[in-house]
Amino acid sequence: MQEHDLLATSWTWAGSDPIDARIRAVGAAGFAGLSLTLGDLHEVRATIGFAELRRVLDGAGIVWVQLGPLERWWTCSARTEEQEADRGVVLEAGVMLGAWQVVVRADTTLPGISPAAMVDDWIDLAGQAAKVGAQLVLEPEPWSNLPTVERASRFVAAAGHPNGGLLLDAMHALRGGSTLASIREGVAPMTLAAVELSDGVLHTPAGMTLAEESREARHLPGAGAWDLPGLIRTVRDLGYDEPWGVEVRTAAHRAMPLGDALRTAAAATRAVLDAADAFGTPAAPAMPTTPAPTSAVDFEPHTPLPRRDADTGTPA
Repeated sequence: MQEHDLLATSWTWAGSDPIDARIRAVGAAGFAGLSLTLGDLHEVRATIGFAELRRVLDGAGIVWVQLGPLERWWTCSARTEEQEADRGVVLEAGVMLGAWQVVVRADTTLPGISPAAMVDDWIDLAGQAAKVGAQLVLEPEPWSNLPTVERASRFVAAAGHPNGGLLLDAMHALRGGSTLASIREGVAPMTLAAVELSDGVLHTPAGMTLAEESREARHLPGAGAWDLPGLIRTVRDLGYDEPWGVEVRTAAHRAMPLGDALRTAAAATRAVLDAADAFGTPAAPAMPTTPAPTSAVDFEPHTPLPRRDADTGTPA
């Protein structure tokens, strides 16, 4: 099977241990990337510093670093001083850590801003991210003003900044009403920049909102009812390759020791990727129905049969 780079999203490796110990656990479990939250970044800046964090990441074999998500990055009266500070910390970290991507959320307030009013701020932030070497990616959510991956793709494409991209989260896409066919037809390949995998039940559990399900019921890939191999093949057809984000959020996952939880998440995700890799390949040949010799000494020496005369049938 193929080798794949996996990225542990922040919830997948969350815990109470020091951040350096948790990062080492991420690397030991076979992940090549991780996402750092704003809380992580503020903590690191106030303690060990970003240069030391980069050394920890290097020691753990982490090459893909994703930062965020940033909220209220567009011009609005509700944006707080803390959110302004978040932007500065993310851009500083982007430089020091050699970040791959900066993630931003759409507007989840009500009644919400028009996406058209966010375009100039998107272009401005995409340019700032480009200066620190990171790509800006938008994560649409079903309860936001860009509720589907198709609409978010149109937003990114229409804005036109070459450093802007789309993050396709399996749960958000499917709960937003997307299908494999609509993703194939409605997501512009040039916009697709990141993919996150999780699994779930057919319908949001009774008594849960979509946002609550997103926080509490993201199951291990392959442990639910979604066609993740089909989703993987679909985004590959759109040109997406690596890494594959892994986002698991369940009480059972949080109750496990971190190392065990990470190894379980990595193994489950690799099994789903293997299933996608195997699709359409020739079936394995049938096993023989009689025992085969175990070595050359099991063969009897071959004695050629006497040749017979074609006319008389008697030995020649």
